[in-house]
Amino acid sequence: MIERIDPVNRLIYLDASSAASTLHPIDLYREMRQMREDDETIRGFDPFLVMKGSDKKNASGSKRTERYLVLLDGTRIVPFDTDQTLAIDGTIISDDGLEGPECFNTSSVSSTVNINYTPKQVEVIVVETGGSALTLEEHNKLMDIGDKLTDLDIVRAISFTDVP
Repeated sequence: MIERIDPVNRLIYLDASSAASTLHPIDLYREMRQMREDDETIRGFDPFLVMKGSDKKNASGSKRTERYLVLLDGTRIVPFDTDQTLAIDGTIISDDGLEGPECFNTSSVSSTVNINYTPKQVEVIVVETGGSALTLEEHNKLMDIGDKLTDLDIVRAISFTDVP
């Protein structure tokens, strides 16, 4: 979905496939991560996006936010230059206080681009089940898992998105 990233101006250019599909913020984040891994010219720059979620919405922490994409340090998304309605299914914000269509830079786009922004209307409800702390045996088993994850491919497969 990403054609290229201009790391100096912090612009993420979408490709033609984005005009014919619904943009899910998590897909944009995953692709940006893969591009940073594959392209040394952008790897040296601070990350452009981060996925967040499960932030507390109330004092008890029983209600939490959904996953959302945060554009970092002035990063903006440039839609593909074609007449289109760009459908966004999920929440996109920036770390400088913008949301949805405001996170897009259309100044270099000569076509008509309408942004149909539909943030998720969800929250995560945390239900305490009572339970107790881990036993020493359970704790040790959990710690052993980290020691066994030395294969880079296994470590790459585990990411923020794998956490419910």
